[in-house]
Amino acid sequence: MSSLFAALTAAVSGVAAQSSALGNISDNISNASTIGFKSIDTAFSSLVTSSSASVNNPGGVQATPEYNNNVQGDITSSATDTSLAISGQGYFAVQTASLDATGATVFSGNNYYTRAGNFTLDSNGYLVNSSGYYLLGYNVNTSGSVNTAATAPIQISSQTDNPVATTETTYAANLPSSSSTGFTSVPSTVNVYDALGNTHTMSFTWKKTGTDAWDLNVDIAGGDGVNSSGKVVDYTATIPFTFNNTTAAGTPESITSGSQYTVIDNSATTDEAQVNIGLSFAGASAQTMSINFGNFNQATGLTQYADTAVSVTSFEQNGLAKGSYSSLSIGTSGVVTVNYNNGSSRPIAQIPIVQFYAQDQLQSVTGNAYSATISSGEPRYNVAGTNGGGTIVSSSLESSNVDIATQFTDMIQSQEVYSANAKVITTVNSMLQTIVQAVQ
Repeated sequence: MSSLFAALTAAVSGVAAQSSALGNISDNISNASTIGFKSIDTAFSSLVTSSSASVNNPGGVQATPEYNNNVQGDITSSATDTSLAISGQGYFAVQTASLDATGATVFSGNNYYTRAGNFTLDSNGYLVNSSGYYLLGYNVNTSGSVNTAATAPIQISSQTDNPVATTETTYAANLPSSSSTGFTSVPSTVNVYDALGNTHTMSFTWKKTGTDAWDLNVDIAGGDGVNSSGKVVDYTATIPFTFNNTTAAGTPESITSGSQYTVIDNSATTDEAQVNIGLSFAGASAQTMSINFGNFNQATGLTQYADTAVSVTSFEQNGLAKGSYSSLSIGTSGVVTVNYNNGSSRPIAQIPIVQFYAQDQLQSVTGNAYSATISSGEPRYNVAGTNGGGTIVSSSLESSNVDIATQFTDMIQSQEVYSANAKVITTVNSMLQTIVQAVQ
């Protein structure tokens, strides 16, 4: 009689175990399209009440979940620049948030971990995924230094980039050595910027004044400020150049000094051929601009060789107009860079990769995320691609690692085992009914 009840108990545990397995299979199938989802298998282990060489009392079976957090899902491309995937081991650190009475975003302070990298920018410039988790990162200061002591929600705090006044221009060109005295070139221009980001045209025109001698006429729109009559005045200067005709033929030999500019170190044979000018743009602070022509006695910038016209190869400057936010780019090491439409870029954060010694012991929470447990160990934050951590792939997403074919196979097997256990219950019930009838 006791063995029948033991058999009934074992069969009931079998039904319960297969129910758990079917639940895990159902969870997997329902999340087959969930970004970054990790499948859950079922591990079965026997329960023993008593067992010896001559007697075994049925104990049944126990089902426990078996997490596949360490199994990589396929990485697929995404049209969203801020979509992220991790190639390798590790997780993104995230936090939840709510809005206070004033509508400000208030963060929970509790860190969670996820592989769901479908992040987009919200109305406040935070990177948040579809489950409402906000991405954390190290702050990068204005000098580019990364503070790895703590993480904070990543936010684009400025939609504009400050203008940068032009302080340096670089000019490289060849002047035609065979041209006649009095030859005048077509003007070459480049835009330069004052401290307020206003654009001003800078123009260079060359005139040959003799054998190996040229004048550079410089004109910068509005560069001399406003005169007593209230008229905006251009900066103009004529700068005489002399070129070598001996050992370093065709290279700059000297620049003649003038009252409107300063020649820098004209004496040494390898010094830079550089002129400094002072500008006073209306409404902006005064600024000094250097014009670099290469080196004296070297063919590193300005030259005088055979040609039919002035051939400009480079005319560049280092100033910037005011910029507006254009896009966000994220590198494999997790550096988040804001790009502006003036061509400027600025790193604002670096996304760490978080690892655990026992990642299968993480506690699942709603939204395809996890929390750390005693069994998982403490989170270890590292720069992406270091200390065994994965690298970050932008414009990409990690698919669920669920294999549908495997799940259906497991489901059929679980269904059959469930039915078999149910049959045992029916059989034991029939035997018990026989005994009851015999007693009656």
